[in-house]
Amino acid sequence: MDPAQPNRREVLLGAAAGLATAATAAAPRKRLLIDTHLEVWTLDPKFPFNHPEAGANLNVAMGAPIENQVEQMKDFGLRYAVLINPRYFGWDNSYISHSRKLHPDLFVAHGLINPLDPKVAEKLRYWVTEHGFQGMRFSPIYHPTSTWLNSPDHYPLWREAERLGAVFNYYIAPHQMPMLEDMAGRFPGVKIVVDHAGKPDLKAADPWPEFRKMFRLKRFPQVWISNSEPYEMSEIKRYPYEDTWPFYKAIYEEFGGKQLVWGTGYPRPRWELPMDKELEFVDKHCAFYTAEDRDLLLGKNALRIWKFPGQS
Repeated sequence: MDPAQPNRREVLLGAAAGLATAATAAAPRKRLLIDTHLEVWTLDPKFPFNHPEAGANLNVAMGAPIENQVEQMKDFGLRYAVLINPRYFGWDNSYISHSRKLHPDLFVAHGLINPLDPKVAEKLRYWVTEHGFQGMRFSPIYHPTSTWLNSPDHYPLWREAERLGAVFNYYIAPHQMPMLEDMAGRFPGVKIVVDHAGKPDLKAADPWPEFRKMFRLKRFPQVWISNSEPYEMSEIKRYPYEDTWPFYKAIYEEFGGKQLVWGTGYPRPRWELPMDKELEFVDKHCAFYTAEDRDLLLGKNALRIWKFPGQS
């Protein structure tokens, strides 16, 4: 046999290696996906609605129960999600607690507490210690002229959050950012997530001066911006929401990949943006992200904020 010619074993090994390489190239890259903002609700009367603004008579056409999201996570390979009370239940977080306890391997929970309640710090302690919640969501955007966010009356709440290791996420208008900046400086032990990319007002003639107030938060390593849910910001109201791209790009350039997270908002049924489009928006239309920073946004950064099941 000519020693320069490969023998049968070498040919077979070479062919196997080629098949393995082709299979690896064809297979999609596995990555960590964590939805950091998932609102679920049920129409089950055991969990009555009591919306802070609309009350118990809130009319919701269909439920979005936790079971829908469990299936969606399987379909799209999401590892974890952060459950958020959608405001329908008011200050009662029982359905969120119920959902987390049904699937403790998949979810952590954030609830709502009344920011005007004089016992707001006690309510935080109750949901964290008695129900295993990891944080709370506050929505000063619904109180555009109020100053409760950085009122001294809220100092005990933030001190308690530092003690408990609680996370606060904020649905907040651009003009309110200086109040959040004040509290981030006073209480550096509280991790903060700013929802909906800081909600720039795209209806304004020039939204940028107000929007840039959020950029001052970049000096705080305990602050993350949710660079997601473009339908919440867009005035075009159709995919792929081109009017939002400059704002997501500006946030990325200011804060960098390590201070961004991703969240979808609502589970099945999804009337704004199906999950495949949520991911496509980040992967295709936010082309300014590096591959490494996209991985941070979509999952890895969340591990630095919340204690997910099975994580040390």
